[in-house]
Amino acid sequence: MRVAGLVQAAILLLAWPVAAQVRHGDLSSNLSGTIASGYTADYGNMTSSSHSWTVGGAVNSTGSFYNPNFLSYSANFYLNQSNANSNFQSISNASGLDVSTNLFGGSHFPGSVSYSKGFNKEGNYAVPGIADYVTHGNNQDFGINWSESIPDMPSLSLGFQTGSGNYSVYGTNNDGLNSFHSFNARSGYSVAGFNMAGYYSKGTGHAMIPEVVAAAQDTETHSNSSSEGVNIGHPLPMQGSFSGGFNRSTWGTDYLGNSSSGTIDILSAQASIHPRNSLSISGNINYSDNLGGQLFESVVAAGGVVPESNDKSDSFDIMALSSYTPFRDLQTTLFFERRTQSFLGENYGVNSYGGGASYSRRLPGGNINTSVTVTANSSDNTGEDSLGLSTTENYSGEFKGWHISGSFAYTQNAQTLLVTYMNSYFNYSGNIRHRWRKFSVGASAGAGQTALSSQAGTTSTSESFSGSLGYDGLINATGSYSKASGQAIATGGGLVPVPIPSPVLPSSLISLYGGSSTSFSVTSSPVRNLTLAAAYAKSNSNTASDSITSTNDNSQYNALIQYQVRKLNFVSGYSRLQQGFSTSGTQPETVSSFYIGVSRWFNFF
Repeated sequence: MRVAGLVQAAILLLAWPVAAQVRHGDLSSNLSGTIASGYTADYGNMTSSSHSWTVGGAVNSTGSFYNPNFLSYSANFYLNQSNANSNFQSISNASGLDVSTNLFGGSHFPGSVSYSKGFNKEGNYAVPGIADYVTHGNNQDFGINWSESIPDMPSLSLGFQTGSGNYSVYGTNNDGLNSFHSFNARSGYSVAGFNMAGYYSKGTGHAMIPEVVAAAQDTETHSNSSSEGVNIGHPLPMQGSFSGGFNRSTWGTDYLGNSSSGTIDILSAQASIHPRNSLSISGNINYSDNLGGQLFESVVAAGGVVPESNDKSDSFDIMALSSYTPFRDLQTTLFFERRTQSFLGENYGVNSYGGGASYSRRLPGGNINTSVTVTANSSDNTGEDSLGLSTTENYSGEFKGWHISGSFAYTQNAQTLLVTYMNSYFNYSGNIRHRWRKFSVGASAGAGQTALSSQAGTTSTSESFSGSLGYDGLINATGSYSKASGQAIATGGGLVPVPIPSPVLPSSLISLYGGSSTSFSVTSSPVRNLTLAAAYAKSNSNTASDSITSTNDNSQYNALIQYQVRKLNFVSGYSRLQQGFSTSGTQPETVSSFYIGVSRWFNFF
């Protein structure tokens, strides 16, 4: 009887007539949405099966009061919908809302407020270069912004954001969570040709990292950071400009009871002039009283944790650059840089000088541009000289109906933030496609590698290949393959490539990853308004740290049949996920979902 009642309600909703547009006084609103009803079956090897007739849909509302510049809003509500993938039925149906409003947009005091909340949403735990792990959970976010902009008065803008989320990783008994709070303020003023600005920001974060990538037990991290400073700028003769600033930032982390914190003060100044349209001369100076803090701060910003360090460090950098354009397609540069640093109780210094050229040219049916830079480095400590080279090449064009594009970049001995380390990398990519009336074909490939020039075990690599075939709307097929390996730090949202030279971080904070993923998909529209689609993806990966090593497998299959009759949409979909981790101590989890139903689109008013 309960199912029969839901069916009757669904039929009545689907037959509901469309209302006319509504305006009430100063309130103007538009309301549209989709109402759906159907049968859902979920089952798996670690969860009990469930069968139900569900009613869901989505409602979108936009409008304004008095005038859009006075108050405007947008609201989206969804129930039992798959928002993770627009083409296929999700393993978990999500419900939630997204609301935002803009206030006083046409005045000197504009503001905005936004809020979103989601339940049972499918998500991802990121792995660089290969398919992500599948998660499901809840999240919510809130934000408010306000600004003041009165002519001939200092400007002011304020913002506050907060959010949180919790999730479970399919195939494990572990949960993860993220939460954050942030506040920012900025003010600017111009007087006597001087442009001045001041700013302040503060944020906190909390994460629980699943044990599959962190340790034998759930790893909890806390972090906080703040930044404040001032900037000033003024025009100079010969179409020049000057700017300078001071910034103070702080960071702090707490990891398994070990806390770390620091403060960084940075002074900087830049100036440039243009004696001729084809000639420019510039220079800049930078000083930091905590070089190690700069390195660790980048890890905290990425969501990682850092060790405690009381070592004093600083850096000073001065650089001069000249650029000359002898003719339109060619630009040349000359530069000199002096860098001195104190780090881990040692003093270092490097002189770098060199030059480069870049050339671009339009060719029949395409464009080409290329650049090359040569740098000579001389170290104070070792007395050794090194030569650095950097080059990039790009081409795009068409040849006998084939659209071709490609790029290549190579760098050897590029100076990193620490003068004691140099970086080397290369990457390339290419794309080709062609269309013969209704038939089309395409392919692409790319690869890259980065590593510290003289440090073994710091290499990260990635490769990707893809292809596609299509015949009008009758059938379209795509396939892809990717492979990646390297070093990363574990965060609440996934693995993130190490943002600093990895020897600076203890090995206990670094995870190794590697793996490959393959995917195929095919879609077809044999008759008008009928869509058939299927997709399969599989990945195998390994993650390792000082305390845990895991072999991970993931496979997903999705199928969809969809037929549209006017505003009615008949849908049948099937999704299957299998995901497992050797460290979880359990068999891989398999979750399947089947859905068949009908939906109707409405434009209520």
